[in-house]
Amino acid sequence: MNKTVSFAALALLAGCAFSPNPAKRNTALPAGTAPIRSAGAIEVVVELPAPPGNLAVAADGTVFFTFHPEAAPREHLARVLPDGGYALFPDAGWQGEREDGPFFVTPLALRIDARGWLWVLDHGDYGSEPASLTAFDTATGELRHRFVFPDDVAGSGSMLNDFVVDSARDVIYVADPSPFEFDPALIVYDIATQTARRVLENHTSVLAVDQHVVVQGRFMKAFGLPLQIDVDSIALSADGEQLYYGPLAGAVLYRVPTAALRDPALDDDALAAQVVEHGPKPITDGIVADSAGNVYLTAIEADALAISNAAGELSVLARDPELLAWPDGLSLPPDEAYLYATCSELHHVIGEDLDALGGFAPFRIVRVPLR
Repeated sequence: MNKTVSFAALALLAGCAFSPNPAKRNTALPAGTAPIRSAGAIEVVVELPAPPGNLAVAADGTVFFTFHPEAAPREHLARVLPDGGYALFPDAGWQGEREDGPFFVTPLALRIDARGWLWVLDHGDYGSEPASLTAFDTATGELRHRFVFPDDVAGSGSMLNDFVVDSARDVIYVADPSPFEFDPALIVYDIATQTARRVLENHTSVLAVDQHVVVQGRFMKAFGLPLQIDVDSIALSADGEQLYYGPLAGAVLYRVPTAALRDPALDDDALAAQVVEHGPKPITDGIVADSAGNVYLTAIEADALAISNAAGELSVLARDPELLAWPDGLSLPPDEAYLYATCSELHHVIGEDLDALGGFAPFRIVRVPLR
């Protein structure tokens, strides 16, 4: 895609009015599909003054979360306290710019690995600052690992949005929708060698399709154009053998063998040949896989959490317009007893007056029992 032409088109069309086209709506999850769990089964974990971004739940039940960077928070990363409050993590020093050490710019995605390290992915304000991966000991807050992505992997215009950690192989897979660079891709990061490379760049599986996203009656747009975010959702199978992923605006959940992603000898065509369609999906943000082969997905337009089973068949886990308003990040703790979700309410954030955001509080982290 010619980037100069693309930015010019954005500028010309920014003032144009659009209405959602019914023929361009996602139909993967039919309206009226009965949920497995009633709305009464949804439990509120914590109420927050600002929209949460993503989360990760430790084996001991501690919930770590980011405040969503699109809401311009002053605080970035925290953990939920037993009394229902929250405390900054690892400390206050990481929450803003400082000269005596690294700090968070726009952290969004979180994952906890088998060592008990909390990994934090920071897209560096769309690559205007260096994007980074940082790991902390969840028990002590001690810094364990830090990697700053080079410009040729995540430069200006990128947005390292979400990721998964394969602890057994010491590899991290990252989704970059590249909203301003227009080159969406997956990124493979080798923890041991601290090297990263882009794969499947501009492949069909990472590209958004022409779908009109409507959340709680609001037609989602950016720069006056329909919001169509590229590869965003990403999950790893329990055995680490398969990576599931797809664009936010898309009707297909894809999967690819991770062995192929890790093989630098495969050229673009050989790698692309191993990508398959797993099944249909709604408009999604976060996804996560369990040990039974299910992939849980947020269903943004349906105020719901959905399940894609091992055969790729969709069902609805839970639905509620208040408690599941724009469900964003998902986390499945090791015991898989609950599915946790952040509800970021981004339809009140994107393109909206942030000074009015407090009127939609409280914002929530919730969980749904799976047993």
